[in-house]
Amino acid sequence: MAENAQIQSRPNYGIDAPGLVRFFFSAGAVALAIFLVVLFSSLLGQILKIVVGTLSGIAATYLLGMGCFMLYGSKVMKLKDRDKLLDLVPWSGNERVLDVGCGRGLMLVGAAKRLTTGKAIGIDLWQQHDQANNSAAAALANAVTERVTERVEIKTADMRQLPFPDDYFDVVLSSWAVHNVEAEVDRKKALDEIVRVLKPNGRVVLSDIIHQAEYAHYFEHHGMTNVQLHNNAIRDFALKAVTFGSFAPSAVSACKRA
Repeated sequence: MAENAQIQSRPNYGIDAPGLVRFFFSAGAVALAIFLVVLFSSLLGQILKIVVGTLSGIAATYLLGMGCFMLYGSKVMKLKDRDKLLDLVPWSGNERVLDVGCGRGLMLVGAAKRLTTGKAIGIDLWQQHDQANNSAAAALANAVTERVTERVEIKTADMRQLPFPDDYFDVVLSSWAVHNVEAEVDRKKALDEIVRVLKPNGRVVLSDIIHQAEYAHYFEHHGMTNVQLHNNAIRDFALKAVTFGSFAPSAVSACKRA
């Protein structure tokens, strides 16, 4: 796989939900065009101009603003959050790490940079609607750029049926991936697998944009210890307000009982 990795000057961790980003910008452009037509039209009555102009202006501002925010989240916010999440793990450098739904390798590469003799393994199904140009080759290209290829391994696998033995990993990570499994019963299968492959005293850090309370409840009721929710209350409130409760990134961490 190393021969297929492209040479790049800096890591590229892609754009999350590219279809949604395109929708926001496209719909926002249409709303902006309507606003400008109404603003400079001499054919509409004053009341109609005020009503349509106000509604289209609000729509354009919201849609284009959300598109810009999603780009910022993919290119800036997630990198900052990654370092904070990885700081939750007391690294020794020799851990065996699993990144569930590794995508283009954001958490995978970040973990590998903290290892010395350990190994970070990433698994994914490489769905394009979850992340732009999502592929094993893209993840490996980022590992090459960050100079951690000797500590990284990438596999194609389903998080609901992990191809690893019980009690295999010291650390399991996942970022914005488990929510892509739509059915709750399937998300529980993914959590079952995460707990199964985690060693006793191992640590899981699971970041997502929704369902965090569901994950914490699961860990608490399956014998995990030190279950904690890591969030920014002010940011969560603002994001839930502008996304109608559908987006508020935070993380759950827990340890497997010895």
